[in-house]
Amino acid sequence: MENPNLENWDEARYKELNTYFRIKIEHMLRTNPHLVAQQQESGNMHLQELVNEFDADDRERWEEFLQLDKLKLEADMWDHLHGRGTRFRPGLGFIKPDDDTTW
Repeated sequence: MENPNLENWDEARYKELNTYFRIKIEHMLRTNPHLVAQQQESGNMHLQELVNEFDADDRERWEEFLQLDKLKLEADMWDHLHGRGTRFRPGLGFIKPDDDTTW
């Protein structure tokens, strides 16, 4: 049975956006004076606070990334429930098995 969650899945685009936002957020946390001050003041940061600092183009990219991320999660869950793909470990998510043993 084919995984119906992969209909609109674009792995290359997902990886591209994932890398883009990882670099963007790291840069923002080092260079945005408001975020730097907030981080120093509270010691933590919520993702939505970072997203609020994105410009309109990045917000569109973020929405696209979230849609792809949701598809990835659904596909990973589908594979998991059908005994394929990577195993799920609470707190870690879907990870590659340490060995080839059956789970």
